[in-house]
Amino acid sequence: RSEQRRRSWHRTGAAVRDSFDLAWQYLRHHRLTTVVLVTSITLILYLPATLQVIVINADRHFRSRAESTPLIVGPKGSPLELVLGSVYFDKPAANVMRYDETERIDELGVAIPLNTRFIARDCQVVGTTRAYLRARNLRTTSGSTWDMLGECVVGTRVAERLDVRVGDKIPVASSTAFILDNPPLRLRVAGVLAANETPDDEAIFVSLATTWIIEGLGHGHAPSAEHGSPEAKLYTDITEDNVESFHFHGSQGEFPITAIFVKPSSEKAETILFGKYFSADETVQIVRPHEVMNGLLERVIMIRSYMIAIIAVVSLATLLLMALVIVLSIRLRRAEIVTMTKMGCSRFAIASILGSQVAIILAASVTVAALLTLATNAFGPELVRYFIF
Repeated sequence: RSEQRRRSWHRTGAAVRDSFDLAWQYLRHHRLTTVVLVTSITLILYLPATLQVIVINADRHFRSRAESTPLIVGPKGSPLELVLGSVYFDKPAANVMRYDETERIDELGVAIPLNTRFIARDCQVVGTTRAYLRARNLRTTSGSTWDMLGECVVGTRVAERLDVRVGDKIPVASSTAFILDNPPLRLRVAGVLAANETPDDEAIFVSLATTWIIEGLGHGHAPSAEHGSPEAKLYTDITEDNVESFHFHGSQGEFPITAIFVKPSSEKAETILFGKYFSADETVQIVRPHEVMNGLLERVIMIRSYMIAIIAVVSLATLLLMALVIVLSIRLRRAEIVTMTKMGCSRFAIASILGSQVAIILAASVTVAALLTLATNAFGPELVRYFIF
């Protein structure tokens, strides 16, 4: 009896192998139909999966950056715009506040001013202090941080995109009035930062005083020349020979900044800081970046759910259409099925051949979709940075 069972399993296995072989030969012969079916099913499986992967990576990327930024102080307005502009450097800031706003934070924490009003060859210029580089744990792979006016430190992606290295010059766009009077200031690259997979890789860092020079609040010219005289032509390159001639007009406390990166010294200090900016007449606001981004990401997740629902409906419609195509295909193959019957094929054998064709198509689709999803997951952070920053 065991021998009969073994022979029965052997015949069944041989029949299945023969069915898959005939099914494979049929699909090879009808390549276009096979490719269309495999591509359609692959997309149905891949689109929801890749949407999920990208959203998860974006969520992780945004939350990590926001959670590493304790507090942001900036001009009153949209908290989201303030966070995106000062934490993610998405675009030049439009609103400003006075530099002496940093004095309100004294003894309550570390206040790091930011000025993000300018761009250089489509890259964000960030005016700040060396304390920002320490707070973000930014290190140079070549060169060093700025030592004088007009020097900058570039993120690794800026260096790659602009093809610059230590010693090269980058012209920076400035205010309209400054451009009309003089060519743009050229920043000298003093160092290149190591990659840290954040928006800092996409930024050009300079001192606050350099951004004020860019804006026209300070300038340099021949020391002996009087303002307005032909000899008082402004320098557009700051060098060791002329840096001493650069000076500012007005009180530095009134000069503009766009935000303040704040690291409170304690929870009590953080509470006191929020109390300072509680007044309805206040022109400055204080926000917790992680709370602002949580609100944004909750909306993104909600939109993702709607998109997945829409994709599911479209996928169901597509699957029903493909099922109809397969049924019609079988009906069109009636003559072929009749021929197989006359050749002695049983109904089971015919059903096995047709089922094997569907199984091969589904297996190929699932395999391709899985490989694409794994590739998307592997390059997920890179895709997020490429499409968002």
